[in-house]
Amino acid sequence: FFLVIRRPPRSTLDRSSAASDVYKRQVLKAVAKHSEHLAQCVIDAGALDALVACLEEFDPSVKEGAAYALSCVAKHTNPKLAEEVAKAGAVEQLSLCIQDPETSLKKVATMALSEIGKHNAELADRIANNAGTLRVLTGCLADRDWELRQYACMCLANIAKHNEDLAQKVANSDLFTRLINCIKDEKEKVQKQAVLCIKEIAVHSLDLAKMVCDIGGVTPYIVEYINRAPGVAKLHAIMTLGYVAGFDHDLAKSVVQCKGHIALVSALSQKVEDHVKAAAAWSLGQIGRHSSELAKELAEQKALNELLIVFAAAEEKGDLKNKAKKALKSIIQQCQEIEPLRPLLQTAPETVLKHVVAQMAKVLKANPTARRPFAEKGSLKKLQDIHVAPESKLQSSINEINDLFPPEVTQHYSSCLLYTSPSPRDATLSRMPSSA
Repeated sequence: FFLVIRRPPRSTLDRSSAASDVYKRQVLKAVAKHSEHLAQCVIDAGALDALVACLEEFDPSVKEGAAYALSCVAKHTNPKLAEEVAKAGAVEQLSLCIQDPETSLKKVATMALSEIGKHNAELADRIANNAGTLRVLTGCLADRDWELRQYACMCLANIAKHNEDLAQKVANSDLFTRLINCIKDEKEKVQKQAVLCIKEIAVHSLDLAKMVCDIGGVTPYIVEYINRAPGVAKLHAIMTLGYVAGFDHDLAKSVVQCKGHIALVSALSQKVEDHVKAAAAWSLGQIGRHSSELAKELAEQKALNELLIVFAAAEEKGDLKNKAKKALKSIIQQCQEIEPLRPLLQTAPETVLKHVVAQMAKVLKANPTARRPFAEKGSLKKLQDIHVAPESKLQSSINEINDLFPPEVTQHYSSCLLYTSPSPRDATLSRMPSSA
């Protein structure tokens, strides 16, 4: 049946609607099952040239049917199918179709370009280098038809995702303005694809991340989206903050200034899928790893407590447990004050506690004035209550801290219960210099 999908003679410009419907049905029938095997059959039968020829016809319904068929061939996981579609000249003709005034044709042609461009950089580059295509796709983001806005976001994301050069071609100031409007769109599907497009641009380099944040001014809208989006819909927005924050301190600080860290901590405490929580944990680690200032901001929002809760509840050796542990370690190692770390002494398992105590040792060594409050608030006593293997890293850090105090002070806490004031402990500490 593929043989009948051919260009009608040019002399028949005034075809009947019935003839148009025949061609349309023939095209759709060719890929009705949408299977990879059938897609290969379409190619083997030589139907691609006929389908591409249909894209040049005058009747928009014929073009639409052909574009839909080409989309179904290209959509499968095997990139060779999409490469055959591109080799037949479909990209150039589909790029013309998205400029057509007929909205239904523009939607199908945009979807077809997206299915082609998603496979690899070579195919995406062919679309990006076709004159005017990216400009038209960017314009489609402001179209009145919400499905066209959705498909345009998806297509731009599928082009940008492959490498920095393609993302740079996609990115421009008009794009970000329109993507922001799409994030605020009344349709959730449009919002989701707009966020995905931003993520695929920001992920590649420091310069692109800065473009997203500084020129595009997108970060506040990403944060707002995280706060309102349900469940798994948050995922790409959460990852966007992580990618942006991971590049350097200033970008991480900009995420905090937009209260992105608060949104991420909130995501950890909500009833969402584990992979969403894992992304939130990773993103918090990307923020906190840069400086003590940012680690303190996270600690003040109870990020360490929430990370510890999800770490304890997560499945052993699962992705959530692994990412929560890495985030905890990254933030803890940047803490330059004892107070944010103190609650973890009571609740952290040994795998996390070793990092907490090691960081406490560093802080107490660098800041002698922190030692007396450390003992007065019960932290030194708590260390004496910890019993682990003598050769463990945790015990080594405990010994380092004990060595910072006079022997009679550590002996006192090793042999007595924790008292409330006034107590013998106070008398012992009174003999300890404030800078000891």
